[in-house]
Amino acid sequence: MTLKTAIIVMLVLALESGFLFAQNSHVINSDKVFKLSELRNTAETISDDNKVRDIQTDIEMKGSKSPGLALLYSILLPGAGHWYLDRMDVGKYFVGVEAASWTGFIAVNIHGDNVAKDARSYSVEHAQVTNPDGKDDDFYGNVGNFNSVYEYNNDKLTRGEYNLLYDVNTNFWNWDSESNRDIFDVQRRDSERIYNNQIIFGSFLIANRVVSGISAYIIAKNMNSRKSYSITPKLYSKKDNSFDGLGINFVTNF
Repeated sequence: MTLKTAIIVMLVLALESGFLFAQNSHVINSDKVFKLSELRNTAETISDDNKVRDIQTDIEMKGSKSPGLALLYSILLPGAGHWYLDRMDVGKYFVGVEAASWTGFIAVNIHGDNVAKDARSYSVEHAQVTNPDGKDDDFYGNVGNFNSVYEYNNDKLTRGEYNLLYDVNTNFWNWDSESNRDIFDVQRRDSERIYNNQIIFGSFLIANRVVSGISAYIIAKNMNSRKSYSITPKLYSKKDNSFDGLGINFVTNF
């Protein structure tokens, strides 16, 4: 083999070796590209799953309602807790009871004031009561029980209750007739009975808050429970549509 022939053989072998190395390198690089792509797809899949879970968590958090807040809102204003829970189909009854209770409370107060004012005006006209607006209920009770301030003072002197004596110049009264005194006393007692009805409506206001709070709390708890309970108020009326009482309906579903 001549030197020229040996050089040509060596060049051919070198080219073949380079070609095979390039092919192997290409295969290796292709393999690496495939593996990186697979990892990238896997990472994207995991990321997408996490995003889905995050979205679901956000939806659950937005959809859940706090029983404690529902209770607090309803205690502050009956029906507000049900509005917070989007359950005004129940809350409207508590709002109605609240409105009716406040209406009754205010109406009773106004009516009582008017009756008491009429009675005091009557005492000024028929018993010459001085400074009628500056006197307390005890004074007017005594005006209704005694014909005059002198009769009252004599009764206290007899009993030895000297600290209860009235100054006749500032706490004077003297009825022109016993019948007029009786009329005044009836009016005075009527005003007291009317004022006492405020206690009834005040009790309704308190009870409505308690029941509304419990109802809103139970509804909020039911949102995450299979069992469901509901509490709604109910107004009872007589045949003449006059108020006859307040009741509570309790319903449970399993």
